[in-house]
Formats: sequence, structure tokens, C-alpha cells
Amino acid sequence: MELNLPEFDNEFFCIINRDDSTLSALISSCIYKSGKYPSIFEYSNVTIEKGEYSKEKIDEHVITRTRAEEFNIKIKNTINSIGGCEYLILAGLTNNQKSYLDFLEDYNVIEIESIEDVEAYLHPIVDKNEYVFCNNNDIHYGLYLAAQRNCILKIDDTVPNVTLELEKDNKGIIVVENIKSVSTIIAVNYALSVNASLKLIESPEISNKKIKYLIEKWQEGDINSFNDLSALLYDKVQDINFIEYQYCTFFTIGAPYSLILKNVIPFTYVNLLFKPDFFVFNNLYFENREKIYSSIVFSPLEFGDDEEIKHVIKKFKDNNYFVKELIGKEASVYNISMHVKEYPFELLHICSHGGEVDGFSLIEEYTDSDGNTHVVEYDEVVSFAPHENQDKELIPVTSKMIFRKFDGLDWRSDELKSKKYPHYVFTEMVNELHKKEGKSRKRKAKIADSCAIKCADFNYQGMFNVLAGFHTSPVIFNNTCWSWSCISDSFLAVGARAYIGTLWEINNNVAKETAESFYDNLFNNTILEGLHKALIHTIGTESENIYVLWGLHFSTLKSGQSIQNSKENVATKILNSFYRWRAKLKTANDKSTYKNIERLINWNYNQLFKYFFIETIRTIKIKMVNKITQTKIL
Repeated sequence: MELNLPEFDNEFFCIINRDDSTLSALISSCIYKSGKYPSIFEYSNVTIEKGEYSKEKIDEHVITRTRAEEFNIKIKNTINSIGGCEYLILAGLTNNQKSYLDFLEDYNVIEIESIEDVEAYLHPIVDKNEYVFCNNNDIHYGLYLAAQRNCILKIDDTVPNVTLELEKDNKGIIVVENIKSVSTIIAVNYALSVNASLKLIESPEISNKKIKYLIEKWQEGDINSFNDLSALLYDKVQDINFIEYQYCTFFTIGAPYSLILKNVIPFTYVNLLFKPDFFVFNNLYFENREKIYSSIVFSPLEFGDDEEIKHVIKKFKDNNYFVKELIGKEASVYNISMHVKEYPFELLHICSHGGEVDGFSLIEEYTDSDGNTHVVEYDEVVSFAPHENQDKELIPVTSKMIFRKFDGLDWRSDELKSKKYPHYVFTEMVNELHKKEGKSRKRKAKIADSCAIKCADFNYQGMFNVLAGFHTSPVIFNNTCWSWSCISDSFLAVGARAYIGTLWEINNNVAKETAESFYDNLFNNTILEGLHKALIHTIGTESENIYVLWGLHFSTLKSGQSIQNSKENVATKILNSFYRWRAKLKTANDKSTYKNIERLINWNYNQLFKYFFIETIRTIKIKMVNKITQTKIL
């Protein structure tokens, strides 16, 4: 597969309110350049300005406040990583949103609040003089056409829809569910930057929960469930002749099109709900960046000799990767949790049981601040993470609440939304449920919508907000059952650039052969090509078309120089984390934060001392010599 990756555009960098898709399209048409990927990032709604607040107390603004603080850090790091920009565009942002951006004084900021501002502020500084007109309902194809012609897009609701034939000369096609947000504009920009054909479709009128239900019923023998799913999905793509292209990427909220299209060509997915802007950026940025050549292989040895672990480890070592083996008893909840969050790795391979797990069902009452009593029905999944250095600390407990009903109405239903409860009612609900003691739990064999990976001790639920210690954007191969959704969301939301999972319960032998074939092909192909070639082992089995890849068509993993060199890379990254957390400890302003940072410092220190002692000493010596040399030069 021929790969011509676009470069980042350092002239413009745009942060835009995620609901302003029209404004995003107009700005994109102005700043788009052939062969460049426009850096446009969507900013979610923020309900309160930045200010002092108590971290010990959860209030109704906690979700948007936390999200805004995390966005500020990520977007600041993103701009720095590409060397800054000449113009920083803030488009459609509220004062609440802007209050969290603490780097604006470092850049030449252009604030755009309306369509008229686009013409006033951007047209004079871009080298484009001609226009393409489209109506407000046709902005995606209008942008695509304007960018191809090096024109500026203008809105005129009197003009008919843009006529855009699918281009057959392009290597790939990007199919985008039009959810009418900036996410779809990001998808259009991506299609333009990789010179792919574009097809917009309406999102299927089916929830991810219903998709999972139909797949489950089909696997139980109900062929009508598969026919129902096929009818809902195929209707959206039936006019596309996929075999004319080398690959297809779906920007979707979760529909598994490759299943009903039977993988006639290599298919990948981008989740429109989990930061597609950062997802595309990470794939482009980390593709040509210096690699660590580090991997983690996880298996509690549930399948004995009937698993791929030995083969996977050998392939990594043959390609000069330093492999961290979390095998057997080492495959604990604590180990996978800490390694996923802190360890610098480029690929995590998981071999175990997965999917829905057991837990508890509960019915609780609470009274809100207005004096109204409510009844909450929910399921709870609990996991423990004991470790050898526990000392006198309490064992960490992970608890996930999956809400079912509120005052007798289905959670997230239209009926519940129509009641228009104030947001603080639900914030208070979460507070009260966390504080409540002596709950009456009823054991439940299988919790719907739960997701976990079986470890040597307990179940790992994949609840985290940091991935690979911020060092890289890794690839995840979760070779467990039902791993395409739920737990994949966690990895995609925090920065994985590729995730391979399964749509239902996979046959052990098929899982083993597919994984081995994938790694046989991986280092000489793209990730997509490696997986597509490996799918031959699923053909004719009950696991045919079971695998899906959240990722982009060009992403690769290459061979390292030597295992020792790779080990030194890992040691350097862990040492950097140790220094970074130690510096942050000095600014910790509450007891909980201080204790959490202290744990991370100790974990990184233990890793260095136990596994990388010689490499750490060598790295420290090199840093000292370089510092002395720089001092002498100065």
C-alpha cells in the first residue's frame, strides 16, 4: 500500500467549539493547503469559568471542569509538539472555555465568533481568491470541493447541493457518518490530506447497545438478528463499490460495517465520539517519530499451551523490541493497571478471557438538596488490585456503576430526559451513592455493558486517564472475547493510535493462529495490512470477520536496532517520568494528589531499580556529562 503522509500545517492552529460545524468548514477552506493536514481541534462545552474549587467535593461542574483542564494540557502539548504556529485561531469559544486555556499569551491569537469574522480576519491573510458556494446543509461536500480547487467556501442557501462523484482513481475511501459536529469536518479534512475519496452517510438508526444485542443473539443461533443488523448497516453503504479501493476508513459512532461487508478490502475505524482530532493527530505525529521499540505481553495463561504468547514474544525479540512479560502470576490487576498508565510501550498484546463479568445489582434511595427523594437502580462491578509492596496501605478497589433506572425511568431514555431534572440532581446522586455504607447488594452472574480482562487474581476493568506515561501513542491488540467496545473506549479516549478487538466470543484456536499470523506480517506491512492478511485464519470458521481495527491505514510498527538499545530507551523514559513526578510533587496542593504522585514516584523507582539498574546508571552518567559539557560551552 502506497503511503504519502501529509505534513502538519504550522501556519494555522485552530481550536473550535465542537458544535460549530459550519464555522469549522469555512475556516478549514481558508487554511487548507494541499499535502498538509490542518490542525483543527474541537473543544467541548464548559459550564463554568476556571476558578478556585475544592477537589474533595464533587459538584455539578466537575465533569466539564475536569474535561477542560485535561483539554488545556493536551492541546498545549500538541501545539508544542509541532513547533508552535504562526496564528492560533479560537473559533466560537465561550468565555468559560477560554478561561482554561493558559497558553494564549504565547501566540498570535485570532478570535472568530461568527461567519462574518472568517471573511474579515482570514481572507486577507490566505492566498486564495476564488470561491465555492454551498448551502448550509451541504458544508462537508462543499468543503471537500473548495479545498480541491484551492478556493474559499461561502454559504449561500439559495444554491443547490454540491454534485460530487466518488473518485475511483484514489487509493482509499473515507466514509463518514454525518453527526453534524466538528468531528465530521475533521474527517473531511483528513480525507483531503491523504488524497482519499469521501462519502458521507447518515448514522444508522441503532444504538451500540442494540448492535451488541443483535450480534449476541446471532451468535446464539438467531440468523434473523444478523439479517436485521445487515439491513440497518448495508443500506447506508450499498452504493459504494468498495473493491475499487485499496482500503476504507469509517468515521463512525460504533457501527461494525466490516462485518456485513465481509472484509472485502482492508477496513479501519475512527470513533467520532472519542477525540477523533487527537486520534488522527497521534497517528500522523507518532508514525515518523523516533520509536522506543518497547512492548508488553500480558497473559495469565488461561489457555495453557493453546495460546500465542510464546510466538508473540519471539517475534518482538526477533525485531529487537524490549518485551515486558506480564505472564502467569505477574498478570495481575495491579501490574496491568500500572503498566498501562505508566510504562513506556508501543504495543500491548493481551491474551486472556474478556467481556462481561459478574457483579451486583442495587436499588438505593437518596434525597437531593431540594428535599426530593429519588430511587436509583444500578449494577456495580468491583475489582481489587493487591500488590507485593502493599505495606500498610489499603488494597486499591475499582468500582464501576452502570445505571439502569432513575425514578422508574430507563437511564438515558427520552422519557427521563423529558423530565428535565437539574444536572446537580445527578451529581448529588453520585456523591450520595459513593458515601453510602451498608448497601444491600444482590449477586448478579453477568452484568450487561460491563467489560473486563481476566487477570491472575481479579478482573481488570480498564478505568484510567493516562496511557503509556505520556511517552507515546501505543497500539493495543486485545485478543479477548467481546473486546471491540466498552473497554476499547478507555484506550481510544486517552490516546491509543490503534486498537484491535473482537466483535464476539472468539474461538481459542482461531485467536491463536490469527495473532501469530498478524505478528509474522506486522513488521513488513502496515498494521492494517498485517491484520487483513491474518484474517485468512478466520475464513470458514465461526469467528469469520470477528476482528475490527480502530486505526488509520498507514500506521506501522518497525524493527528496532537491538534489544539492548530498546531497553535503554525504556529506561530513559521511565527515568524521565520519575523526575517529572518528583517535580510535580512539590506543587501538589492536597493530600490525595500528594499520595497519588508519591505512589507513581515509587513505582517508577522500583521499575528502574529492579529491571533497569545498569541502564539507569549509564543514563544518569550521560546526562551529567552533557550538563557539564554545556556548562563549559556557556
